[in-house]
Amino acid sequence: MQLGITRFVILFVSRDRRMTALSFLTAFVALSGGFQQTKLSLDVYKVENNNRFVLKQDESLTGEVTFRIVVQTQTPIQAVEFYVGDDLRESDGSTPYEFKLDTLAEEDGPVKLRFKGFTSEGQNAEKVINVKIDNGVGLGAAAHVTKGQELLTERKYEAAITEGRIALKADKDNVPAKILLAQANYGLNAFDKAQKFAEDVLEVDKKNRSAREVIISVKVGQAFSALSKGSGDRKDTINSIKKAFSTAAELRGKILQEDLEAKSADKESLAYLDAAISAKRYSLVIEALEKKLASQFDKNDLNNRLLYGYIRMNKLTEADVFLKKIRKFGSLDGYAFALSAVMYAEAGNDTQSDNEIKEALLNSPDSLGVKTAQAYIAVKRNRPSVLGAAAGALLRDGENRAEAFYFMATLYNRLGKINEGRRSFEAAIKADATDHDMFVEQGMEAIAMSKIAGVEAKDREFQYDYARAMFDIALQIRESSAQALVGIAVTSLYQKKYDDALKFAEAATRANPNYAAGWYAYSATLSYKRLDARAALIRAQKTDVKNLGGRTLPDTETVFGYFNTTGRTPVVSSPARG
Repeated sequence: MQLGITRFVILFVSRDRRMTALSFLTAFVALSGGFQQTKLSLDVYKVENNNRFVLKQDESLTGEVTFRIVVQTQTPIQAVEFYVGDDLRESDGSTPYEFKLDTLAEEDGPVKLRFKGFTSEGQNAEKVINVKIDNGVGLGAAAHVTKGQELLTERKYEAAITEGRIALKADKDNVPAKILLAQANYGLNAFDKAQKFAEDVLEVDKKNRSAREVIISVKVGQAFSALSKGSGDRKDTINSIKKAFSTAAELRGKILQEDLEAKSADKESLAYLDAAISAKRYSLVIEALEKKLASQFDKNDLNNRLLYGYIRMNKLTEADVFLKKIRKFGSLDGYAFALSAVMYAEAGNDTQSDNEIKEALLNSPDSLGVKTAQAYIAVKRNRPSVLGAAAGALLRDGENRAEAFYFMATLYNRLGKINEGRRSFEAAIKADATDHDMFVEQGMEAIAMSKIAGVEAKDREFQYDYARAMFDIALQIRESSAQALVGIAVTSLYQKKYDDALKFAEAATRANPNYAAGWYAYSATLSYKRLDARAALIRAQKTDVKNLGGRTLPDTETVFGYFNTTGRTPVVSSPARG
């Protein structure tokens, strides 16, 4: 029977070619008894963490909810619509059919959700689910901020954001809620949102520390994001990185200065001295203690801080005189022995340096100061294996201390492990955005990168520009940093900008007349400018007899080789950190 019908239709069409496709289909349906209607149904699910759960009647909803509609039909779907009550919120014409409901935009209480599906054949179906919006706004902002902070510690950032938004719904001006939202968005790398919430707080409380901490973190995050992408115009990339780092360092510097000023009532207190060290104001430590400790040597806490100030300011003669007095009239603890080891390493006396480290280990084997002294001496002597052991111990024991990451970055850079070095750099700056030593190290690493065989000219220029940016930030952090000034001079030498090189090298010799790398770089720049460089070279040789004695006038490569090893300045954990 079916065969006969088919034959009839074919014959009918062949005799009247003017028959339309629609009339053909109508005739076929009529002869075959018509289509059987297929069933259309909708199933509604709630999506959480890529898992779906059936949305139940009278279920309570909070925060932002995602619904996924699964349609059962054999006929093409034209659209699925989502209603809240009678209000059409959204229509979706392609799978997966998903809709979002921000319950915080609704009032707490019962709500009717409606989902409608339509086929291309005119069929439709509807699913109605009654739910209850329950964000707990009535509990008050404080309760939700507390819960949100707990979620932050568990790194459940999206849930923390929900709690922060609920808190703001309870109190639209709540500062802790905005701080919570800033911190949680930062955790999700949503830097723009994090900064916006932090800036909202600063509009009403300009010195809010938590808000400024978020912006510091955001700026550091933006800098590393730009560094990792490295796309677009290279000069724009460098400028973006430099601006972000510079802003972070400036904000952190202001906070550290405020901490220092808050403790300035007693300038001989450990709290003030440690605040000065954190702010990289080492001269203030010397100023506060030099006269006081001229005749008393029984307070190791104060002795160590003065020694630390001397060494960080490269006042090795003063440090040596003071150490001798402590040995004669007082006693050295493990930390003081570690600083003594660093001082002897700076003076080129390796044997005495090793003896002092042994004493330090006997007195304080677990001290971070002792371990960082070991690591620094390994850098100074260019011993990667010793540095690796010391840096590994620091990372295990130092938690998130910037100096631990500094030595790891230095190690990785020496081994040519660029990605690992960058990660350690990032960790160091996240721990301390004013880590002068880390920015100097990153500048050195950029120059080293430019020297890799086969690097194209444009890539070398990028590394030079990046190195200059790092040294500029280091100089911003410590305005009289001879090391940063030499870094800029060396970068300028590589770029054949000899006038700039001469200016910054000469500035380095003024900033620290006892810094051999400054005189060595100055002699090179004078030579390139065809000026008399002998006096500068002699001064460099006298300052570092062991490593520079008998050398001839250096070229750019020789200066950088010295600067990147022996020309480093000490990096040791502060006395407050052990």
